[in-house]
Amino acid sequence: MGAGRQVKLLLWKNWTVRRRQRIRFFMELMWPVVLFMGLVWLRRVNPLYRQHECHFPNKAMPSAGILPWIQGIFCNANNPCFQYPTRGESPGVVSNYNNSILAQFYSDAQELLFSDPNFLQLGQHWNELNAMSDFMNSLRTHPERFSGRGIKVESILKDDELLTAFLLRDIPLTAPVVNQLVNAQIRPEQFAFGVPDLHLKEVACSLTLLERFLIFPSRRGLYAVRNAMCILPAQRLQIIEDKFYANVDFFKLIRLVSWHHVVKTMHLKHRDFSAAP
Repeated sequence: MGAGRQVKLLLWKNWTVRRRQRIRFFMELMWPVVLFMGLVWLRRVNPLYRQHECHFPNKAMPSAGILPWIQGIFCNANNPCFQYPTRGESPGVVSNYNNSILAQFYSDAQELLFSDPNFLQLGQHWNELNAMSDFMNSLRTHPERFSGRGIKVESILKDDELLTAFLLRDIPLTAPVVNQLVNAQIRPEQFAFGVPDLHLKEVACSLTLLERFLIFPSRRGLYAVRNAMCILPAQRLQIIEDKFYANVDFFKLIRLVSWHHVVKTMHLKHRDFSAAP
């Protein structure tokens, strides 16, 4: 059988099948027409508009860093389209969000953790605080060990302290009295359980109380300070106390207290070692 006859028989068979199944034949003819008419209707309902060129934000890979990678995932979740080139398209730029609050916080945290010398000294400050805590515990349990050993007032004042000028100019006190106050030593064992509940006027007018809290360079200085401070009103004494606290460098105080504790501990160990048989 020739090829022409085979094609003729195949066409006759298909035509016979379609003629017997008229609904199927009708659907095969109308289905493309319906689709075409639907496309024409959509074209008329939605007019054409001009779509600008799209620039999408880049998404950094994990190798670029944790922060750019996370920002690329969450900040570009909706995959926005921009008419202008984004910052991340520039050569050598990984992230589009270097000026964001999170990026600035991340940069500041890195600078604080790895570059700030004050932060790097936190370990030293922690040791000093522990030493001060041990010192205060020793004061509470064995105050007799620190009797007669004071902390000089001048050594715990700030480098740019204004207390001396305030006492000379605004109170005013004489230079010898101010010198005696600044060079006096505070007895730390008297403050082991906090600041005593005493009025400043009582302390200023009592030689016994002054000697209880302060060690003066000379006996004459004690009398001079008592005579100069006792005549001041209570309000003026309170101002002096507030001014003193404002000019205290507490980091210096912690270092001095820690140093005193270390020296005293070494002295006690040496004494115990010498007394051992």
